[in-house]
Amino acid sequence: MPVRSVRRRYLWAHLESETHHKEETVHKAIEAKIHFLYGVKGASEMNYRLIEFYPEEQNIILRCNHNRLNEMRAVLAHISEIDDVPVRIDVKLVSGTIKSLKKNAGI
Repeated sequence: MPVRSVRRRYLWAHLESETHHKEETVHKAIEAKIHFLYGVKGASEMNYRLIEFYPEEQNIILRCNHNRLNEMRAVLAHISEIDDVPVRIDVKLVSGTIKSLKKNAGI
């Protein structure tokens, strides 16, 4: 049986802000912070992807490489504003599959 060489982790995070943000602005802010902290090489090793965005609740589901989970948490912790509006991103849950993440998060 073949084994996947890439193991991933899925993060469920919540944006706390005074205003509602769009998916594009959140994606750009996370990507910019990854490149600022870790550069192009670190960004490619992280294999980041924004899987889902829930605009009403301001929740996001992210994917990253399993051995870069701590770096991804650091990126989210370092984001302090999006479009000049103060914001805080809290990681609520981490899982190995999207299915179990949604089940445990109640999404």
